[in-house]
Amino acid sequence: MRTLKFEDMTLSPNIMSGLEDVNYTELTELQEEALPVVLDGKDALIKAAPGGSKIASFVIPALEQINNKEPKEGTSVLVLTPNPEEAQQIDELVWAMGYHAQIECASIDMDGDFEEQAEALQSEVEVIVGNPGPLLDVCAELRFIFRHVDLLVIDEADEMLSLNLDSKIKNITKRVLSDHQTLIYTEELNDDVKEFAKDYLDEPEAVGFEDEPGMLTEPPELDQNLKQGYIYVPNRMKISTLMAHLEDTPTDNCVIFTASKRGTDRLYRILRKRNLKATSLHGKLSDEKHSQRFANFTNGDVQYLLVADIPAAELQINRVTQVINYDVPADPDEYRYRAGLVGSGKASRLVSLVSKQDRSDINKLENALGKAPKELPLPDKVKQKLEERKEKKNKSKKKRDQRPKRGSQNGRGKKHKDDDMQLPRPSYENLSGGRKGDASKKDEKDGVIGLIKKLFS
Repeated sequence: MRTLKFEDMTLSPNIMSGLEDVNYTELTELQEEALPVVLDGKDALIKAAPGGSKIASFVIPALEQINNKEPKEGTSVLVLTPNPEEAQQIDELVWAMGYHAQIECASIDMDGDFEEQAEALQSEVEVIVGNPGPLLDVCAELRFIFRHVDLLVIDEADEMLSLNLDSKIKNITKRVLSDHQTLIYTEELNDDVKEFAKDYLDEPEAVGFEDEPGMLTEPPELDQNLKQGYIYVPNRMKISTLMAHLEDTPTDNCVIFTASKRGTDRLYRILRKRNLKATSLHGKLSDEKHSQRFANFTNGDVQYLLVADIPAAELQINRVTQVINYDVPADPDEYRYRAGLVGSGKASRLVSLVSKQDRSDINKLENALGKAPKELPLPDKVKQKLEERKEKKNKSKKKRDQRPKRGSQNGRGKKHKDDDMQLPRPSYENLSGGRKGDASKKDEKDGVIGLIKKLFS
């Protein structure tokens, strides 16, 4: 595969000269993916590790944007980064790459002098790189407002949030009054970063997150006509309940979500044993096997698709007749995405099997969803099995009650032996040191003790 070179891109001569000065000839994998999105002016959440490749992925398009802007009206690019070393590295790369375009940059970081940084901000250089704390202090002191920013870069968002800098970032961005493109870089994607990105990005692109499609889009709203319900599953009867429900509600196609690969494997064997056509998807499949199995379901070759460890947002399915939550999702958004797979026909439905340990999850879903699922009755076959189990339990209890009790004459306890078979009980009358009375007196006279007394009397 041919590596893309910077000379293949339509960059201005001034910027190309700057790239040659720093020996940038070929794009890295990150730059190949990010540069087209950034140059197109789109907001983006970009996954990237620290280093020169990441910095260049926003510095190059920033410089190109400034070079083509007429007239230049003060600070056009604002970069926020958590530590002074990173700020100074960005500053140096902007100076080097932007030399031929005469683009100036200033770093307002924790290592700098306040007076010098305030002077640099007031000079309205084209690029400002700042640590949130010092930059906010200078802006507050000068009552400074950014009126001409075209590009805002929030670098290392995961680290910024871990350092509790989100409030400072918010106060800085309030001072940016112009319409602008926003880029957020992060090495780690967690819930805090997702929520942060939703607050700052408008219809963004996700770059470098192959495993997280649809992560920045809002989950679909629940169709008010969707039939959704849940079945309270008796203890140790989840599979029986599932199979009975499938028999009672035959469908053209059905997606069954489980919590683990082990769960999909077990259900696959049960469905196949009953001559039902099924296939499974999970996170550990190779791309080739994933594509083949998914095609088997979408082509109609199999009726049941078992899914584990894969978000519903990744399943590009037009419509299915039924979705079953074999294991209830803890996340309401995941529930909404699963609901979005269901068609709008009369037979279409979303059903959750709620075991004892799932009840807290279904309660949370009921509170989060605009339309709560309805409790459905147990299938008749399951009710019959419950009655059989109860009857069997009662018979076992009755049988135990009829057994002879321990210790009774007819039971398994000890039986008294006939008096004729017992050994004669020992008599204490002739034993020294035994019962008091005549025998003790006799012992004093005739026994060993009596003899000793006579000797010493």
